Amino acid sequence: MLIISGIIIALFINDFIRRRMIQACKRALENEDVIAEISADSATADYLKRNYNDDLYRIDELISKKGNIIKYKLCLKKRSFDFYLKKQKLLNYKVISIKMY
Repeated sequence: MLIISGIIIALFINDFIRRRMIQACKRALENEDVIAEISADSATADYLKRNYNDDLYRIDELISKKGNIIKYKLCLKKRSFDFYLKKQKLLNYKVISIKMY
């Protein structure tokens, strides 16, 4: 019973952290100036400025970490994006770059 409770708590924490990362990505898309600043190229910035109102969603669970930078793959409409996040505090993340594929 204790093992099952531990697994459930771990899954809950994992989901909460992923939701916080998605929330940080959505916040980055709210301001056009921020989009222009953190986009890797002009095509990415133009697409995000046109479609920022649509929902971000996950297709696959691709998250990787290199040093203190987290790469999180999300989709917006029919395009796939790599969001590069940096952890600020315990559960706060800041998007530092976005790359469209």
